[in-house]
Amino acid sequence: MKYSFLIIALVVLASCATPRQAPITENTHTGLDPNENREEANQAGDGNVLIGPTTRVAFEQAPYSEWFHPMYLKYKPNETIMEELQPLLEGVSIKGYIGSWCLDSQREVPRFFKILDAARFPYARLELISLREDKTSLAGEEKADNVTAVPTFIFYKDGKELGRIIETAYPTLEMNMVQVLSGKSQN
Repeated sequence: MKYSFLIIALVVLASCATPRQAPITENTHTGLDPNENREEANQAGDGNVLIGPTTRVAFEQAPYSEWFHPMYLKYKPNETIMEELQPLLEGVSIKGYIGSWCLDSQREVPRFFKILDAARFPYARLELISLREDKTSLAGEEKADNVTAVPTFIFYKDGKELGRIIETAYPTLEMNMVQVLSGKSQN
């Protein structure tokens, strides 16, 4: 009787387990987009900078992980503000211009990802573009969006710009996001 209870318990637990992910094979794995997370030599010629479309994958690798991970782990978004922010992000898309060489970007990008993670923001609605040190991109998107400083985060809803956060967020990035998304921003 004791063993039959144990067997039943194991069967029940096994049925509740998360199904295993299908194995990645040549037919199911698309690989990385060669147009994303590109690098080119910096102006000094002693390192590289990210250029063009950029995903979080780039920040998980050296040398970018050296500044991304510590700042990401250190930052603690304000929980009260996050409760206000999360519903405001519904239907919003974000376009960000960053500089992997820029100290403001190195501070704000990890914070930005920490906030988006906490808000469960779908990254399919996020587009990041890395700029050179002269603030130009591969395709010139920064000109069309009138970007002159990094980081610049532009928020859209239904194709219309709601506002932007440029360079430094004050008092906090999540507070600025609430201001932009609720229409209370000066930017």
